[in-house]
Amino acid sequence: MNRIHPILLLASILLLGACAAPPPPPPSPPPSPPPAAAAVKTEEKADLGCSYFYFLWGSHAEYFQRFDEALEAYDKAVICDPDADYAQKKIPLVLIKQGENAKAAEWLEQAIKERPQDSSLYLLLAHLRIQDHNQAEAIRLYREALRHDPDNTTVLLRLGILYTERKRFREAEIIFRNLLRADETLFYGHLYLARLLVQIRDYTGAGQEFERALELNWSAELAYEMADFYTRHERYDKALKLLNAIIETDDTDERAVLGLVQTLLLMGKNQEAIDELTRLRDLSGTPERIDPIIARILLRTNRTAQAKELLIKVAEQHHSSEARYTLALIAVQEDDNDAAIRYLQKIGPDDTEFEEAVYLHMRILRDSGRSNEAVGMLRKAVADGDRRRPLFYALLASLNEEKGLIDTALNYLRDGIDHFPDDEQLLFESAILLDRKGRQDEAISVMERVLELYPDHPEALNYIGYSWADRNINLLQALTYIEKAVELKPDNGYILDSLGWVYYRLGRLSEAQTELEKAVQLAPDDPNIYEHLGDVYTALEMTNEAEEAYRKAIELFEDEEKKAAAGKKLDDLDNKNRQ
Repeated sequence: MNRIHPILLLASILLLGACAAPPPPPPSPPPSPPPAAAAVKTEEKADLGCSYFYFLWGSHAEYFQRFDEALEAYDKAVICDPDADYAQKKIPLVLIKQGENAKAAEWLEQAIKERPQDSSLYLLLAHLRIQDHNQAEAIRLYREALRHDPDNTTVLLRLGILYTERKRFREAEIIFRNLLRADETLFYGHLYLARLLVQIRDYTGAGQEFERALELNWSAELAYEMADFYTRHERYDKALKLLNAIIETDDTDERAVLGLVQTLLLMGKNQEAIDELTRLRDLSGTPERIDPIIARILLRTNRTAQAKELLIKVAEQHHSSEARYTLALIAVQEDDNDAAIRYLQKIGPDDTEFEEAVYLHMRILRDSGRSNEAVGMLRKAVADGDRRRPLFYALLASLNEEKGLIDTALNYLRDGIDHFPDDEQLLFESAILLDRKGRQDEAISVMERVLELYPDHPEALNYIGYSWADRNINLLQALTYIEKAVELKPDNGYILDSLGWVYYRLGRLSEAQTELEKAVQLAPDDPNIYEHLGDVYTALEMTNEAEEAYRKAIELFEDEEKKAAAGKKLDDLDNKNRQ
């Protein structure tokens, strides 16, 4: 016999006006709900009952992820009662759960036209726009919502957060401070203002706001955030106080204890750190996780024998891969490579340290002149599906590249990409080797694949942008790519060199000079930057500076062709000066 969900049964009983007597067993099939199209508009009570019935039906269907059924039920709830706000707002949420963000956005846009005073509609639509990386439209929506409801705290907070993310710090700070003037007890106002002040390096103000937020709403997560803040700014006393407060609520909280230990180590209090870890070890159900940490502190304080004794015990009793890996590192430092390899070979593919163990094994073999053994070890690993890792293909490529076997290295990378088609490292390194082979079009194509998978990959953005600039093509798009790379890595001299070079290609010589002079400060050993700087100085008719830059490039270039090319530019300048 079919069964009706208890909530639906209750709704049916209410609609049918059941008496106080116990209801009879549910019939099979279940009774049909009142048709929405026939909802009686003359009786308000009947309309509300109909609407609530379908709302319950939709909630039940949504809970069990029957989203099409839920949408149909919510639609009927709204037909029964067009003012059923609780049902209306379920519709875009279900569409989002279905992955139909565009339809949800369309629904919300129409709803905003009909109910422009409803801030919740703007909030949800802005959230969708942010997911689509359209922050400018989200900001516009928040502002429109505030035009109708200027004191809406939630909208103001969201707008302040978005301004902060967009580095519009002054506008964000004004919002947060105005909110706090209106309500000094607003927890999120203090919290987000504190985070903003960290970004603009007002650390004193940030600390004050964090402290006030913690007074209003103490939580372990906020205490962790503040402890990290104080540790980074060497306010270790405050960090210790916060971490101890967490430990007072739960003295087995490993995160807090390890944070406390880290702070004690930064303060140079090694023995106190060991004592704290020993206390945690005695309380822990997994002491084998604590012992390697104690061992590393012992190593820091040159108590190697004690550390080895502890690690050997953990490795033997608990088969700890972490202990074995640390013992291998100690053996390498003691020039006992055979012992190191024995420890490493006991680390299996299911262990966290497996990749690091294989990498260290490879380094030991390579550095001791046994590269062929290293290649054999790695080839054996990639032939085994359980042991195969993207890193191992990259290491095989690297070993062959060191021997000048670029084609063989590329073949290993291609094999790796066949098994791991979305691996960032394999794709990027294959593009670099293609470039070295002079196959730049193929390299750019592979880098574009990297950007499809990892849109914020600064090196791929830089490579494509620089390649276009060097060819003097797609210059505006090259500028966009390189500017994004600079945003991701603002202190990278090679990326700033690319920015200066694309400015040069665009004829923006003053900007090119500025960026290249920054680049040469950050990467003073790169001859290409000096040559680019010489080209810019030449274009600006700064002859003395150009000659100096070319001479530095010639001094640093190892490639004879590049050295000769820079030398020709210097000769051309000299000849021009004699005329």
